[in-house]
Amino acid sequence: MSAPRWSGRSATVVLLAATLVVSSSIGSIGIRTAVAEPLGPRPAGVAGLAVREGLSVVLVEASTGQVLVEQNADARRPVASAIKLATALTVIAHLPEGSIVRIGTEVVGIEGSSYDLRPGEVRDVDDLLAGLLLRSGNDAAVALAVAISGSEEAFIERMTDTLGSIGVTARPGSSSGLDVDDALTARELAAVSRAALAAPRLRGMLASMMHELQDGTVVENRNLFLLDMPDATGLKTGFTSAAGFTLAASARRDGRELIAVVLGAIDDLERRAVAARLLEHGFGATRPVDVERSVSLRTARGPVRFATVRSTIVVDRAADVIVEWPSTLRPEGELVTVALRAGDSEAGSIDVVRLDGRQEVAAPSIGRALADGVYAAMRPGALAGSRTTSLR
Repeated sequence: MSAPRWSGRSATVVLLAATLVVSSSIGSIGIRTAVAEPLGPRPAGVAGLAVREGLSVVLVEASTGQVLVEQNADARRPVASAIKLATALTVIAHLPEGSIVRIGTEVVGIEGSSYDLRPGEVRDVDDLLAGLLLRSGNDAAVALAVAISGSEEAFIERMTDTLGSIGVTARPGSSSGLDVDDALTARELAAVSRAALAAPRLRGMLASMMHELQDGTVVENRNLFLLDMPDATGLKTGFTSAAGFTLAASARRDGRELIAVVLGAIDDLERRAVAARLLEHGFGATRPVDVERSVSLRTARGPVRFATVRSTIVVDRAADVIVEWPSTLRPEGELVTVALRAGDSEAGSIDVVRLDGRQEVAAPSIGRALADGVYAAMRPGALAGSRTTSLR
């Protein structure tokens, strides 16, 4: 017998004389809000997106970290000034707003892009963060590193800890991105980007073409990607001869934010064009689906209710998301895992928690024994296999 499917639009469906009730919503019941790993079908490739084979790219759902598109996403390569996102995350963890930094001789002779700092100057920390993120000042990176740790070498240890706290195992070579050891994978840079967007102190700067400091000074952003898409929200460019042109780019549309990472581009135009194509593809070809389903098993002592952990999965816009309730589900169970499918693809598994809090134990009641006996007798036949609930 084929597994029955019920539409996610239905409020409830009663099957087999009300033995099984599937609800379309858990309602206001409080349960856990996240799963350990992002759900979702296997990430798509870049076919049809005009992405050059040598690029490392990834497209990520910012809210969950689910990877939607990838190519060479786990190849670690220099990221140049994009590493300054990790520098900024380390700075805000150690210097609160309003902190004052005295600039020393460490800024003398630093090559590459500059914020024009001079020894003896006194700067507000957020002034230096603007110089770090908007002007990509290598001198600002080193000044902040020395202010926090006394030396850039010691600061790198703190950067490494910052990266480790978000699951990135890399150890940078500098705070500025000038070192060839400032290497991340596209997937890792996306994780750093997610953390930066989640930091209120950084988000506003990353999204602004011009940022006004408290003293009225306006700092212009060198990230021209912000002009490419009206809903762009950041993040950071980078360039060295070893890294090529790098970009972490983000955009928000209809309440949904995506992050695109491009490593190894041949010029600014390529990195911006590829990032825009990835983001437009994500917004146009995929959709988020809230997975929120429950099932009630009727016994003589009343219903025993299980519910999926409330989660979000991003799928192809045309795909149905299927929640598969296993045939092994029993009233006495405390926790089960159910599989998800997106169209014809596996989409991971999701925890199911018991909501009624009751412990099912053997009862002397003949009425309950008869009811549960009928329930058990029905399952091998009419309820064999996984029952599925479709979300659309």
